Amino acid sequence: MKKLFTLLALALFALTACEKNETPQEPVDTTTSVEVLSEIPMTIAYQGGKSLILFEIKNPIEDVRVTAYSNAFWVKDVMANDGVVSFVADRNTTSSRREGVITIKYGDIEKYVGLIQEVRPEGEYDYETVATVFGGEYLGNAGEDNYNYYVQLGTGEINEANNGANAVYYYFDIYAKNRGGEHPILSNGTYEFDRNNSCYVGTFTAEHSKAHFNNGDGQPETSFEMKSGTVTVTDNKFEAIVTMSDGTLHRIVYEGELYVPSVVESPAYSSKLTEDFTFDLSTGYLRLFYYGDEYGIGADYWSIALMEDSGARNGAYFQIKLFTDSCEDASYESLAGVYTPCSDLAPQKNCFIKGLVEGVMYVGSQYYVVENYVINNNLGAPIYDGQIEIAVDGDDVSVTLDCIDDNGHKIQGNFSSVGIEFYDRRGK
Repeated sequence: MKKLFTLLALALFALTACEKNETPQEPVDTTTSVEVLSEIPMTIAYQGGKSLILFEIKNPIEDVRVTAYSNAFWVKDVMANDGVVSFVADRNTTSSRREGVITIKYGDIEKYVGLIQEVRPEGEYDYETVATVFGGEYLGNAGEDNYNYYVQLGTGEINEANNGANAVYYYFDIYAKNRGGEHPILSNGTYEFDRNNSCYVGTFTAEHSKAHFNNGDGQPETSFEMKSGTVTVTDNKFEAIVTMSDGTLHRIVYEGELYVPSVVESPAYSSKLTEDFTFDLSTGYLRLFYYGDEYGIGADYWSIALMEDSGARNGAYFQIKLFTDSCEDASYESLAGVYTPCSDLAPQKNCFIKGLVEGVMYVGSQYYVVENYVINNNLGAPIYDGQIEIAVDGDDVSVTLDCIDDNGHKIQGNFSSVGIEFYDRRGK
């Protein structure tokens, strides 16, 4: 019996051995391939920066090197080495997402990795600064009825060097329509970035607008050049949203008095008269420039030129800037009335803007002397105080001045027109 069990065990062992020997072997894959281990497609944040793609070479070939490149203009510095492709994506400053491809090449094998770069979420900024300090310089008239406010604001003390430790400083070279006066306040309005540095009213220039972030020693650590943007000024509030040349979006807000100290040096008086001046221009010529309610006071603004000759070549030339008591009435008849002085900083109905000099620029109503089409700056005077009366009879306009300059000399006389030129300057 024992011998029988032994024979059965040997038979089972032999059968099992035969079954194992008959099992097929798994084939060995010797194909060379590139396997990407990172997520495909790869999503990149709108800020851009350096990214990595992980890959593996299956069954590498001796002396064959892997390379990589991209068809996207916004993908730079693509390099492949030791199972990693590195690249740098530019910041996405567009309003839509963008796509591209990185190609990993190994011998004749090409593996494509799709790229998707996100767009900046609405209302998201790279830098938001609540400024605690506001200042700068008021530089006066730039020559075209545009007044220059060089605004500086940020989180550190404003001084000659703006060297506050770890402070942020922004600079805006702004051109406004309103004069600053003795206590300049930045005018309300919207100011657009001007890459052409035209200095037009309602703009801030590219040339002198910038920003820098200081380090702990008060030295600029990061500097920015402005590329586009808008400044919005309302009562006691300054808000700017600007895009820098590196694509970063900045929002800067300050709330408080928008006072910019004046650096304009004006003379005590600007009149060149040494005695009273009287005149009688019974055959003068008139130029009327109509601006509508330019100052937003519900009254029309006019600039009136009283000329001794029709081409303003020689002789007396009066420029009177005034506000009527009518609104959106460009007729000659609307000019009739009596006008008393007011400041351009506080315009009123039925007033003429008193003349003065700010720095070297003439403001408001003035008496000039013209010689060969050129104003002689050694003669003339501001029309500073007094009364101006205008009478209108059809196309006949007469003007009577009973005024004084800023040094007490009288400017008195009568003007009657024999020719009128009219220019509508609304919106210009």
